[in-house]
Amino acid sequence: MGRRLLLAFILIVAFAPVALACPNCKEAVAASGDQTGEDDPLREARAYNSSILFMLAVPYSMLGAGGIVGYRLYRSAQKHRTTPPGGL
Repeated sequence: MGRRLLLAFILIVAFAPVALACPNCKEAVAASGDQTGEDDPLREARAYNSSILFMLAVPYSMLGAGGIVGYRLYRSAQKHRTTPPGGL
């Protein structure tokens, strides 16, 4: 089972096409130099990288905030839980 999985992974990686950019990004880069008069591909690459980092950070931040709120609610419920005089 492990060898088949490894072989499948190697075949997928070996024959996967190289993705240079999504179609929207590729078109935006091609059209961006015409409008502003500036043609600095390094600046554009940094801008795209920053936007991707922000897009990746937002879901994790939301999940983290939800986890913190859930943890605090759980701890608050544990604090306010009353135990019967006899124990359990």
